[in-house]
Amino acid sequence: MKFIQSTRAIFLALIFTLLSPLAIAGPGHDHGDTAPQASGSALPRFTATSEDLELVGILNGKLVTLYLDRFKDNSPVNDAQIEVEIAGSKYKAQKHGEGEYEFTLNDTLKTGVIAITATIQAGDLTDLLATELDLHTDESVPGLRSAWKTIAMWVGAGLLALLTLGVMVRFRQKTRRA
Repeated sequence: MKFIQSTRAIFLALIFTLLSPLAIAGPGHDHGDTAPQASGSALPRFTATSEDLELVGILNGKLVTLYLDRFKDNSPVNDAQIEVEIAGSKYKAQKHGEGEYEFTLNDTLKTGVIAITATIQAGDLTDLLATELDLHTDESVPGLRSAWKTIAMWVGAGLLALLTLGVMVRFRQKTRRA
């Protein structure tokens, strides 16, 4: 009797452990297989700083928005002339708002690490800022979820088979002793 209770407890613990990772939303309850759309916080960014200035750039397709402020007090820099070199092409940024500048790229940037230099002239201050932008595609997300499920199911089936085999061997040993 004690053998059956301990075997049942082990079996139930194993079942609950193996089935819990499979409690993932299925069709109709998930967000579908479509790739997530880029939003404001997911857009590619780059930053460049010096002792005097801080430049943040956000890439939205071909539109690049730049935010320029003073490094010490984070106040926006207005009326600056910004010339940016990206992937061998030079662009002159136009003032768009307070501390905000924009320019449009000629072509869409290719994936990889892209060198960026910005020459900034604001009054008597002239600064050269350099940084890099790492553009990459995230193709691994949709396939990762289904591959993980498949692996978990095979591992669970293997463990269940081993548990069943162990219970059968113990049961045969008990019957031989009796």
